Amino acid sequence: MNIEIKPVLSIGMIFKNEIRCLERCMKSLQPLRDAIPCELVMADTGSDDGSREVAEKYADILIDFPWINDFAAARNAVMDRCSGQWYFSLDCDEWLDPNIAGLVNFLTGQHEYNYGSIVIRNYSTEELERGSYGDFVGVRLLRMSTGLRYAGAIHERWETSDAMNIMLPKGAMLHHDGYVGGERWKSKEERNMPLLRKKMKGNPKDLGLLQQCIESGGTDPHVLDYVYRAVKGVKEKWVGWELFGPSVFRLAVRFALERKLPELEEWLAKAEELFPNNLFIRVDVMYFAVSRAWDKGEYAEAIRCSEIYLKAIEDYQAGTYNYADLLTSALSMGSPTSVLNVGVVLAAAYVNSEQPEECLRVLKTMDGSQMTVGQARNWLNTCCQLHAKSKEDTEPVLAAFWEQIQQGEKKELAEQRRAEFIRVGMEKFPQAYRDEEAVMKDFCRYAYTAFLPLAGKENCELGTAAAVLSTFEPKKLTELLLSVKKWGEFPAGALEHALLGGVEFPLPGKHLNLEEMDALVGRMDSSVRESLAIQAADRQLDSWQILTWVRGLALAAVRGCQWENEAKGLELSRAFARIEGIFLPRYYAPELLSEENIQVLPPLHRFGWYCAQAFEQLDSGDAAGYVHLLREGLSVCESMKPMVEFLTKHTPELQAPKPSTELLALAEQVRTLLAACNPEDPAVEAVKASEAYQKVAHLIEGIDGGGLPS
Repeated sequence: MNIEIKPVLSIGMIFKNEIRCLERCMKSLQPLRDAIPCELVMADTGSDDGSREVAEKYADILIDFPWINDFAAARNAVMDRCSGQWYFSLDCDEWLDPNIAGLVNFLTGQHEYNYGSIVIRNYSTEELERGSYGDFVGVRLLRMSTGLRYAGAIHERWETSDAMNIMLPKGAMLHHDGYVGGERWKSKEERNMPLLRKKMKGNPKDLGLLQQCIESGGTDPHVLDYVYRAVKGVKEKWVGWELFGPSVFRLAVRFALERKLPELEEWLAKAEELFPNNLFIRVDVMYFAVSRAWDKGEYAEAIRCSEIYLKAIEDYQAGTYNYADLLTSALSMGSPTSVLNVGVVLAAAYVNSEQPEECLRVLKTMDGSQMTVGQARNWLNTCCQLHAKSKEDTEPVLAAFWEQIQQGEKKELAEQRRAEFIRVGMEKFPQAYRDEEAVMKDFCRYAYTAFLPLAGKENCELGTAAAVLSTFEPKKLTELLLSVKKWGEFPAGALEHALLGGVEFPLPGKHLNLEEMDALVGRMDSSVRESLAIQAADRQLDSWQILTWVRGLALAAVRGCQWENEAKGLELSRAFARIEGIFLPRYYAPELLSEENIQVLPPLHRFGWYCAQAFEQLDSGDAAGYVHLLREGLSVCESMKPMVEFLTKHTPELQAPKPSTELLALAEQVRTLLAACNPEDPAVEAVKASEAYQKVAHLIEGIDGGGLPS
């Protein structure tokens, strides 16, 4: 004889076109269905995407319920078909956490509770647990013998008369991703707002409805009006102000911060005054208050609000809070990402408030493997600031952080954190940065020395660079540079220190390719490049490695020179000409280095070819030929005009005495003759080719025309 076992639990659901997530929800319920006698009752309100076929595989009872814009009606239709002792309501875009022990104990235990609440975690990013989310407590369990049914066309609920007769099953949780992504949020807003506005017409002072309008109406043109009305209602103590007030102020403060409303300060103060112990105030409002204080440079206030926030998070994670605080809405700033954001701000506020011990304490509490790229960047900047401004021992915490950021489930994120660590670290090495540090009133040591503990660490060139900057003996510097594996991650400031300290580069036996050389040169300080290029011109350029390196130095030096220092500019120009004069004949086929074929060379090498010849002419005593060749070089590489202008103005051999009266008169006659002619007249070319014109060309044409300065 078959004895039918009455279910302990009826699981009720309504759905429409939930093919994206329905099966995930169904599978998450299976451990609960295996643990206690259950029935699954589902109502399809009009699916046409295959959801019904999925539901048929899992539902014990599946009905059709034509949608009539009334959530309560649909849910009550499901409840009417249920026969369990308890009823459990959930949505298709939710899934049950695997930890069901507390839920099973609640449903099968002996107790007097008629209702049960469950924590619902609302995710707002695709990263789910690793991203941003908010928790709230929803009354989802009902003893069927109460006879209660749902009320409310939207945001439906059981109208309980003994609301305090509720228990929260330990560890029970539903996960929800229905608001992840703009499209999902938009579709729910389009569905919910018409229903909410309709209800608002008959209940203009319903704070619960106003809160729902604010939460659902992200793009609604009236959402700001809802915010002001809700705040007014809490201040004037409308019905339900104590229940909805904290969540209303949380929403209002967020709107004020995002939209720069003038009421921000007032609302922050009022929220803390009215509801100082509520979780929404201690977590969400304090999170926004931390942001506001930091933006205004109010470090003491940022510290105060951060400490309130972190203590509230500690209480929340320990379960030592009033769960009724979360019955009206979701806690939005309690995710690990938010906690790390506050921790990073707190550490920075401490170091800026000259509390280095506290800063170090907070830095130690944060795990780099859980951070976003931005959080890792801010953490490292604060640690370097702490190191530079105090004598705190940052060595252990920085070394641990370097290992942490390379760990984690997402390899791509770990690599991004590592790359950002390297990028931020490299900012601490340039001479200009060190000079700025040295004049700080609270300067203690250079920030780059924070990376010394990483010397010898695999794939961490910052540690080697820090050791280089702390060394002055050429042999030891060479040994350190020989250990470098990734030149792209080696700070240019450290290489500059070694090269100016006498290290020959490229290193013997450690060849670099052209791209690596040019990348290193490109990251160097311009004045250092100029000095190194001048020095390099006197080296024995007998190997391709050395020649290619000094070529890169010379090209970058003349391209970036400001041509303000006369002596150095002349030295650099001669060094560039000598290096190009050696490099070009060895690098290019002889037939290319001619007036006929020079255009096939890169622009700067075209100019270099003419520049090398120009200095040969100058050294042979032909100043006019020197100027002519510079003019030709400028015609094939216009970007070098500043260098040509500098040379024509400062080359000593061109500083001729003031032209004679006769020469000036001749120049004026030629200028008048040319002005009277059509520029296309063949006679013009004949005049310019004449010996008389050549004598005064520099007085007529100036630099741009190829002549000497007038």
